[in-house]
Amino acid sequence: MAEIKFLIMSESYDPNVGGHIVLHKLCDELNRLGYLAKLVPTYNNFVFNKDNIVTPFLKFIKERIRRCKSYQVNPSLLTPIAEPDELKGISEGCVVIYPETISGNPLKAKHVVRWFLHHPGFHNKNFLYGVDELYFKYHSGINVPMSLTASTSALELRIVHYPMEFYNQLETSEIRKGSAYSIRKGIGKKIVHDLEDSILIDGKSHQDIAAIFKKVKIFYSYDPYSAYSTFAVLCGCDSVVFPDADTSIDSWLPDTKHRAGIAYGFEAITRARDERQKLIERVDSELHNNSFLVIEFVTAVENFFKLNA
Repeated sequence: MAEIKFLIMSESYDPNVGGHIVLHKLCDELNRLGYLAKLVPTYNNFVFNKDNIVTPFLKFIKERIRRCKSYQVNPSLLTPIAEPDELKGISEGCVVIYPETISGNPLKAKHVVRWFLHHPGFHNKNFLYGVDELYFKYHSGINVPMSLTASTSALELRIVHYPMEFYNQLETSEIRKGSAYSIRKGIGKKIVHDLEDSILIDGKSHQDIAAIFKKVKIFYSYDPYSAYSTFAVLCGCDSVVFPDADTSIDSWLPDTKHRAGIAYGFEAITRARDERQKLIERVDSELHNNSFLVIEFVTAVENFFKLNA
């Protein structure tokens, strides 16, 4: 393998946060393919100005507290953590991968990749990136600003890590009743479904959520891009995403295979139910294709930065 080193900036592993999971999974896949990849605990640059001092200061204090806590990894994944000395004077052959939430270039790397796991600016209301960077979208529904499209790869880096030991149709209830729902990134949306006999899954463990999915009739997600919409289908219940007011189904997920089995609004439940098997087949395919996708990713990075010249 080429002597290329990847440093991936990420928060601690959290089994309930999809962005953290896939960043750690990318590190794992790179190492299993023979590349050298390490995690770098997240830290960010904070922009202070005379008109906005309090908010950045509070974020800075919150991050300092967070960084004092132990950094968690998934012991089943190959995710070594970079030592502080490895972050000094990062070499020419090193590629740093940041999620879209990181502002600037904290590691001062020459070769920067940004992985858009959500719309740039969604979490922080704005974004601050550098020049000569390479961008990858996680899926077709990510909205990339026009100013960034020229540097955005056509390759969708959809690395997955599904906890199939929980989300399956083993021991499902013969008679289903009630519903489950999730808010997550849909915070602020009006609750429109009947809350009677409806269970909020947010904050629960995968084991507990899977048990709920296996006994309810339907799952409602106010977060349009939650993996739990897929997990619910894997457990045999209907799955509905409540649309954003200004987002059509084609803008939500332009690639039809990514929306199969999930209803984008109440009226699509029948179609979603009919396509449930397509979702199961997609999940199986994605799990199988992780390594092939990562090889394509490495090739695109090498070509863009001319690391294989």
